[in-house]
Amino acid sequence: MKVFRVIAIVLLICFMIQNTGFAFTFPEPDWGALLSEKTKMVKTDELELYTEGNVESAPYYGAKLEPRSGTYIGMITENSADFAPVGSYLTYIQEMAQDDFYHPANVMISEGNSVVMVGWTINDLYSVDYNQVRRVLDNISRYNKPTIIRFANEMNVSSIGNDPNKYIEVFRNVANMVHEYPNFATVWSPNDMGALDRPFEYYYPGDEYVDWVGISSYMKKYFQGRETLEKEAIYFMTGDYAWATNAVKPIIKFMEENNIQKPLMISEGGVATSNKKGENVGWWAEPRLKNMLWYLPMIYPQIKMINIFNTHRTNEAERFDISNYQYAADIFKEASDNGVYLRSATDTPEFTFVPAKNGETLNGENGIVNLYSFVYHTKTPDVTVTYRIDGNWYHSVNQIPYICRLDISNLTDGEHTVKISTDRMEKTYLFYKNGNSIRFGGEPEKVATEEITVRINGKKIEFDQPPIMKNDRTLVPLRKIFEELGATVEWNDRLQKVTAVKDDIKVMLTIGDDKLYINNGYITLDVPAQLVNGRTLVPVRAVSESFNCNVNWDDNTQTVMIVN
Repeated sequence: MKVFRVIAIVLLICFMIQNTGFAFTFPEPDWGALLSEKTKMVKTDELELYTEGNVESAPYYGAKLEPRSGTYIGMITENSADFAPVGSYLTYIQEMAQDDFYHPANVMISEGNSVVMVGWTINDLYSVDYNQVRRVLDNISRYNKPTIIRFANEMNVSSIGNDPNKYIEVFRNVANMVHEYPNFATVWSPNDMGALDRPFEYYYPGDEYVDWVGISSYMKKYFQGRETLEKEAIYFMTGDYAWATNAVKPIIKFMEENNIQKPLMISEGGVATSNKKGENVGWWAEPRLKNMLWYLPMIYPQIKMINIFNTHRTNEAERFDISNYQYAADIFKEASDNGVYLRSATDTPEFTFVPAKNGETLNGENGIVNLYSFVYHTKTPDVTVTYRIDGNWYHSVNQIPYICRLDISNLTDGEHTVKISTDRMEKTYLFYKNGNSIRFGGEPEKVATEEITVRINGKKIEFDQPPIMKNDRTLVPLRKIFEELGATVEWNDRLQKVTAVKDDIKVMLTIGDDKLYINNGYITLDVPAQLVNGRTLVPVRAVSESFNCNVNWDDNTQTVMIVN
């Protein structure tokens, strides 16, 4: 009898451990290495020039509900009227008791034309009722809106993260249910900083179950509502280091290291404008709100949605309802009208931001080309950027995004330079003017005087970017050639890297690099791969021969003939 009692007690203890989530032991972080890593992230000054590029230059992963280019700009549904129109509505399902969207979100969602981002808050993984999950999914599917489900978010800062294995199990189960609905997608969304001893990798459910990756990301003046020590400010990127472009670096790093090819979103985020100390910190919030709205889609075009948490919870030490800040509406409107943001579920962007070194050709509307500077100077929110053209002062500006409207109509055709400088840094960029357009980087391309024709197995290939001649080599758009040869093609925007696979042959090359990697070896290109008008151009002979094709040139007809 005593034996059975002992067994019963042991089983009870095991059950209690399982259901309180303490069955998993997290290893102790290397605090020194972590501080060093975060210090580099927040204390490295940055300066880079950006331009307006072809929308096809934006990274695209083919995820459910992912726009080809552009970023949905959104807000918590009920408080978005002053900022309308918005491209995404942020709303919530609370635990298992809520069957549908609350009023007035339900009416706004029904009548609007926005993508819906649903934060589905869960406090206990062991009480998830899958029948109730089904009822909620059925109910919100009747709105017939593109809907992204953020189930069990911020697991790395709550008790649902105590048992990562259980978390992954539940998320996968719900993701399988979500994927049964044609206009539903999932987003896996931790907190950006989180508990430092609970890294992202413990909770990632796997590519099959995740359509988008998201983060909750808030710029806080104080750490946990109190005066912030330097080390805490660095660890959690608060105070002087609270910039959206800093806060996304850990999740970007995690995705790159684990080759997670997914669109990214700020599931919910904001900037503190006041706090329980009675301080109005609008002066602190303003440049940070501009940093979030301008620089995130500029520096990280894989960010395809940003939702502002425009509300205040009474238990929070800092206020994030930007409606409470008198200049927020103007800042929001100026940024959301910039041509990159999507203001409805069916909107399309005018352009995508690209680094000026990428080789984009820019056509000047009425002779004007827009240039932008990304500036980050540690602990220095007020920066002045000066633009010099061919060494001569042209423009100075002290507000994000440091835009310069360059009039190219008075520039001669040929080579020019633009230098951007602050009191700490400067960078010079080479560009070439030709008529009413300019192109950054490299040497000026020459379009063939006679049209170059490319035929693969006798079929004439049509390109939206014509082949060019450089160093007597014919460069053609890579993707079109590879796909016509039967290869699959992937583009990594952050690394500026192309990977193509056909059968047992894997080919890789990087923009600006003269090495073409084929399986375990490489060949040296006469001309490096380069971006022209948003297209990756490569020497046609070397690339075609990498897939064991025969390439010949007919000088009489200016035709490249490829046979595989």
